[in-house]
Amino acid sequence: MTRVISIVITLAVLLLYSTAYAAVQDTAKSVDPVQTLIPAGEIHSGGFGALVVKVGAIDGETAVLFGGRGGWVINRTFVIGGGGYGYTDMMNHTQNTVADTGVSFGYGGLELEYLIVSSNVVHATIMTLIGGGGLAVMRRSQYGPDNDFNTLYSTSCFVFEPAVNIEVNILTWLRLGVGGGYRFVTGIDAVVGNKTYDNSTVSGLFGVATMKFGPY
Repeated sequence: MTRVISIVITLAVLLLYSTAYAAVQDTAKSVDPVQTLIPAGEIHSGGFGALVVKVGAIDGETAVLFGGRGGWVINRTFVIGGGGYGYTDMMNHTQNTVADTGVSFGYGGLELEYLIVSSNVVHATIMTLIGGGGLAVMRRSQYGPDNDFNTLYSTSCFVFEPAVNIEVNILTWLRLGVGGGYRFVTGIDAVVGNKTYDNSTVSGLFGVATMKFGPY
């Protein structure tokens, strides 16, 4: 009799265990998988190079900066890359016969970009640049064809530049974007002659146009 009771209890325990295990498995299947910032599984990679034009105020005047950028595109969503941009106004003064003072400014760094539903023909992107650059204040010392310049002041600086863009997929390998942002610069503080140069000399709002080449 004791043996029969033991067998019954054992079978009951096994049945209870198997039922509980099946319930856990069913629950696991019904629960959504954990969503992560970077999806698990196979990663889709792509890349691009881009021509960039930025327009904003530098040294109190409307300035056009030219540059380029490139990046590695992960799952058509995240971009890790870099870019560099530059501006000088000294070429505007070379026809004068008086002493000219102007600025040259360049910067570059790491760029991170988030593409919002990039498979749509028109979509948005959010990006930021974190890097450094340099500002030089120069004066022309000759007025002939050589146009020699003397550097009156130069310094390095830190640059942080967030921006938002609207991007259009023209082809699978060609995209055009327009947007705007704000350039934060620190590390500039000098008086040259009767003029003060500080962070606000090159900081401020800007507009940007981008042409990306590359499939992703």
